[in-house]
Amino acid sequence: MFPRRSIPILLMALSPALLLSGCGRDPVLRVNEAVVKLSPVDSNPSAMYFTVHGGPRDVTLIPISSRSAIRTEMHESSVDPKSGMATMSKIDRIEVPAGGKIEFRKGGKHAMLWGINMPARRLEKIDVEFLFSNNDRILVETPIQKMTSESGEHSGH
Repeated sequence: MFPRRSIPILLMALSPALLLSGCGRDPVLRVNEAVVKLSPVDSNPSAMYFTVHGGPRDVTLIPISSRSAIRTEMHESSVDPKSGMATMSKIDRIEVPAGGKIEFRKGGKHAMLWGINMPARRLEKIDVEFLFSNNDRILVETPIQKMTSESGEHSGH
């Protein structure tokens, strides 16, 4: 099929592809599906939802921040099984397992942003920085959407 002299050249050309094909891809630390639900009342916080995908090692998400908001906090909503009362507590940090996924969604973990500035509101997007314990910083351009009463959305929850 190939002349004998061509076989070593062919193997040299294919060897990087063969070596790489056996390597699994390490998971990559990333944030996606981010969206801010803008509160219709300026003095109330807006809610932010997103997903964090863990990378090759366990890390901790340290509070998020934005230059376009006065204050940001991470919270977790829950319902007391005995009383049925909804509660919300502040989260200072959250562990992100290697290769795992942490979802910040309505009714659970979420972020709250106070005082989103007018340029971000007009552009309907805000830059949010996620800082992790390994010093990775991920900047996410996040769309801003208005909360709607039809969907049952309300500020921060």
